[in-house]
Amino acid sequence: MNLKKLLSIIALGFGAGLSPVAPGTVGSFFAALVYYFIFSPLIESYFQGFLFILFIAFSFLIGLYVYPRTVEGEEDPGSFVWDEFVGMWIACLPIALFEKGFLWLFVAFLLFRLFDIWKPGLVKVYDSKVGAFNVMMDDVVAGAFSAVILFVVLLII
Repeated sequence: MNLKKLLSIIALGFGAGLSPVAPGTVGSFFAALVYYFIFSPLIESYFQGFLFILFIAFSFLIGLYVYPRTVEGEEDPGSFVWDEFVGMWIACLPIALFEKGFLWLFVAFLLFRLFDIWKPGLVKVYDSKVGAFNVMMDDVVAGAFSAVILFVVLLII
């Protein structure tokens, strides 16, 4: 990837994908930090939460656009971590709407990594297929599984 191109910078998660060890985990961690320091302070109402959802949807579309233009023939290279950003931000939705604590962000991170690595059910279905849509969707589903569990836990507590 050419680091002078904006699309490559996005694909690499602003450099997180260059990690020699566990680039997906590093990308997810960086996405959690971006959420915590940039998005979390801005989300103070349900309308702002809705805008965050729209931002995530737009970020998904960006991933669909960026992936085929940056991977250069490789299929789901570890350095492409924009999908981790989108999935992690989906996992953060219950926190954005109900609870702001750092502990819950850590729980969202752990749940997302669990589902992204374990790849249960629908996550594995998307992961086993090729193409930008499937690369993005396996992390979207992992993020959605994480968000649902976190939502239920926050409702119970």
